[in-house]
Amino acid sequence: MKKKKEAPLAVAGRRRKQSFAPYILLFPSLALFTMFTFYPFVKTIFLSFSLTDKKGGFVKWVGIDNYIRVITGNLFGKTMENTFKFALMVGVGTLLVAMILALLSASREKGSRLYEVMFALPLAVASAPASSIFSYLLRKDNGMVNTLLGTDIAWLQDPKYALTAIAICTVWLSIGSSYIFLLVGFRNVSEDLLESAKLDGAGPFRRAINILIPVASPQIFFVVFLNINNSFKAFAQIKMLTNGGPANSTTTLIFSMYQNAMLKSRFETACVQAVLLFLVIFIFTRIQRALEDRMVHYQ
Repeated sequence: MKKKKEAPLAVAGRRRKQSFAPYILLFPSLALFTMFTFYPFVKTIFLSFSLTDKKGGFVKWVGIDNYIRVITGNLFGKTMENTFKFALMVGVGTLLVAMILALLSASREKGSRLYEVMFALPLAVASAPASSIFSYLLRKDNGMVNTLLGTDIAWLQDPKYALTAIAICTVWLSIGSSYIFLLVGFRNVSEDLLESAKLDGAGPFRRAINILIPVASPQIFFVVFLNINNSFKAFAQIKMLTNGGPANSTTTLIFSMYQNAMLKSRFETACVQAVLLFLVIFIFTRIQRALEDRMVHYQ
């Protein structure tokens, strides 16, 4: 009888000891996330309702006055317009270019590995060197773009073209990852389905529109919102190509955050803008989740 009573206790003891193992293994990651993600996030929200000194320290509580001041500021409307216009250009432009390249290389042929690597190469280039390359290409005098087009446009100094020029650079940077996602989606389409469509007389364009794109809709949907969300956080190319100018025509929300925090020491204003940027990305993420069930077709 004693042996029968001791066995369950031993098993229960072992279970209690094993239950701590997941928490011990997760502790390093949780500590890093708390230190570098959760704590800064909570502190940013707190400081957005406060006045700060030149070092970003708390001075006094002011409530929503900071939000009212930022939203009613002279440059807020222009900054938000630039942010959303830039996101639209990057999202649509990257999707179109990456989709064309992925459709061209969807079929596996001899030598296809070569142009697959070529199309994906922008993925390996960082924002800073890419911006340096585009600053040379988009120069007014002796720039390659003006030479090829036969134009005399100051792409980075003219307010009409500066934001578009930065969007082109960002599209080029985003092509590599978007191309890989779309190529995987197109190659997941059944070969039997494509052969049946070909036997029925469907040409390449009809097969792409009626078969490849609908079947790859999960990847297409993901790429669209991935690039839109990434465009909200694009900074290096704006800093290096135009520095927010000319005449604030390329100042987006994240670049305005940098100006207020690093150049003007207005940390409370930068914190407000950080919270607003978080809300914008959060809303777009919720829109993505809401539209996913209606617009995405899973096999």
